[in-house]
Amino acid sequence: MKAMTFLVKPQSSIEALPEAKDLVQDLLELFYEYFPEYEGCLGFSQSPRRPRYLFLYMEGPCGGLLPSAALFLKDLLETAFPGAEVRVYGKPWP
Repeated sequence: MKAMTFLVKPQSSIEALPEAKDLVQDLLELFYEYFPEYEGCLGFSQSPRRPRYLFLYMEGPCGGLLPSAALFLKDLLETAFPGAEVRVYGKPWP
């Protein structure tokens, strides 16, 4: 499966994720150091209201993250947002 979208959400509907823009930009810089071939392929957005879900997604002509890159990014997100649930959505290989 090629990873296309990552969803980060709090474990509880009572909790909310913090404002994540600066943190995600730092995470993406680190990710691109290890996987420079994906530079410019990932965008992100965060819902403005509680619980402030965070979405990272493929944009442009990129066809998805290969498994090793997807696992690395998932691990980064789980470390950056302890206690949050990180889900990965993808598409099958062509």
